[in-house]
Amino acid sequence: MKMNDKEIAEQKENKEYQQKFKETGFIEKKKITNLDLIYSFIIGVLGGIISSLIPFSLLIKVWFPFTGGTQLVSGHHVIWASIVYGLTKKKQNVFFTMISKGLLEFLLGDQLGLLIIFVNFMEAFFLVIGFLIMEKVGEGETKLGWGIAGGFGNIFQAPFIWIIKQRWFLHWSLWALAFIFAFLSGIFIVGLLGRTIKNELIKAGVPITFQIEV
Repeated sequence: MKMNDKEIAEQKENKEYQQKFKETGFIEKKKITNLDLIYSFIIGVLGGIISSLIPFSLLIKVWFPFTGGTQLVSGHHVIWASIVYGLTKKKQNVFFTMISKGLLEFLLGDQLGLLIIFVNFMEAFFLVIGFLIMEKVGEGETKLGWGIAGGFGNIFQAPFIWIIKQRWFLHWSLWALAFIFAFLSGIFIVGLLGRTIKNELIKAGVPITFQIEV
């Protein structure tokens, strides 16, 4: 049976809609564009410079001198990835951003050496997992979803770095506080602040690499 023009148009529109919003799981089948790479590498390099050269920890040490307090501002290491994700909606770009950031931090002499690249990769991995979970429960674009995803992306670097630095001698309460601070920093800096920045950039007319549903 031959379809009329209206049915053909509806079928085409349906296929385009399904293709537009289809997700295949951990990595979405979306073509990476030159603009994606430009955003990822430029913002990643910017994040590497700021993370390496600006001592955000001094903001905390003046009133919380105990070990682990600096985790309250640790989210500034990951916010760059959430901004790029907000502008592109492609999870691959989270990895591009964080790896380019980690490479620059290594070249600038980070005390962790090559491990800083792995730390950035780990943060990207858990941030992607956080966004993926939030999208599955329908909170992918809400403040709640971004906050939880940001917290999830930031919290796991705290125990890893402390284990690497062999801080076994510290009291368990300091470990607990460090993890709580890292999660809170992820919520407010990576998630909520990252979401606000990407929204303001979009409002200002910065090109995005995805289509907005109308």
